Amino acid sequence: MVSLSLPYYLYKVTSVFLPTGSVGEPSPQPPTINEQEKRCERLEKLKRELQNIKNARDKLQGILANYTINNRINFETYMLEMQHDQVMTDLKRMPQGNSEALSKCKELTKENQWFNFRKCHLLIESKLKQHKVRMLRKNRQLLREQIALAECNIATKILCKEGSQKIKDHYTKQQQVG
Repeated sequence: MVSLSLPYYLYKVTSVFLPTGSVGEPSPQPPTINEQEKRCERLEKLKRELQNIKNARDKLQGILANYTINNRINFETYMLEMQHDQVMTDLKRMPQGNSEALSKCKELTKENQWFNFRKCHLLIESKLKQHKVRMLRKNRQLLREQIALAECNIATKILCKEGSQKIKDHYTKQQQVG
């Protein structure tokens, strides 16, 4: 027995309509010879189509059986070889990629060291400038205090001279009066 395990879209369906009478009633007219010949031709045609469908089914089953056994293994082997080739290519590129990464890392390390040196230099320079600014502010404050003391000293000298003059004047008056 041949199994019909092909997908449904591979079958060609042909419909045959045979006139039938009602159950229990005789047909109104007996078929003519011309109609019988047409029916026989139609039946032969359907038999040929059925045989062609069976042959096509058997052929497709053979192709499917061969594909399953041989081609599937070949395809999987081909895919594995492709994956293997890709992995091997990646492995061959890896040392070059590693050396490029190492070179870039060394370059970035040197650049980082230069920036760190520059940063330290700028920090020292900044601290020195901040120290100078503090010293200049202190000097400005001291200068203001010195100016204030000088002005106070001048005012004190003036007061002393005036006081001394008054004392002299007062002493001379007392000497003249006395």
